[in-house]
Amino acid sequence: MAALKDKLKYKLKATSIHLLLSLLIFVVILYFILFDWYPEPFFTAQGGWQGIRLMVFVDLVLGPALTFIVFNHLKQQKEIILDLSLIAVVQISALIWGGHTVYTQRPIALVYWGNAFYTVTSDDYSAQGMDNPDFSRYSAHFPPLIYSRPISTQEELVLSTELTKKLIPAYAHTSFYENIEDNLERIFDNEVNIEEVIANNEEMKVQLEKITHGDFAAYKYITLKAKYQNMILIMKHNGEIVDEIKAPYLN
Repeated sequence: MAALKDKLKYKLKATSIHLLLSLLIFVVILYFILFDWYPEPFFTAQGGWQGIRLMVFVDLVLGPALTFIVFNHLKQQKEIILDLSLIAVVQISALIWGGHTVYTQRPIALVYWGNAFYTVTSDDYSAQGMDNPDFSRYSAHFPPLIYSRPISTQEELVLSTELTKKLIPAYAHTSFYENIEDNLERIFDNEVNIEEVIANNEEMKVQLEKITHGDFAAYKYITLKAKYQNMILIMKHNGEIVDEIKAPYLN
């Protein structure tokens, strides 16, 4: 019994050290997720929490758990170093994979297509064999705001159909991108009826009153459709995004 307690004590000590080091790494990753890769409205709309949960598993769970299972202070020093080295390789590989997944799935712009904004990721463009577009051509806003115009010719319809067959969403078809400022009037023509929203949802009404200070008419309200959470973007008349609220009922 004493030997078992002694073994458990050393396991917990080694695991605690590993967990502390992993926590320091996680804090750095968390900073990038919250402030660089998934700033609002992207964090809520495009699954920032899902990215954090993935990194928690590969960084704070996987490595320390392996250390707890494998570590044995009675082994020779060379064996202990080999065990810890193999665990480090597994954890670093998992971190690279997880970090790459979270990074490539990060939203990099909002594209207005049809009657709503959509989030686009690097993967949407790499699937077309291209790098990320130069968003400064279309928008001076952050996040970048882009207008995707309707198809106007048979040739454009063929092009769009071919891209769609490759599972590239219509809002990622860069051939139809235009400057956002030149198309604000078209976008605002499809704004959400905010009076109807606040008449049917008291919680959203309270949120909007705080954001707009009760002056609902001073802003425009545009739908954002995303992977995890539909939202309503609250915009100034010049297209600047002021804030956003969750809108789970939007189709």
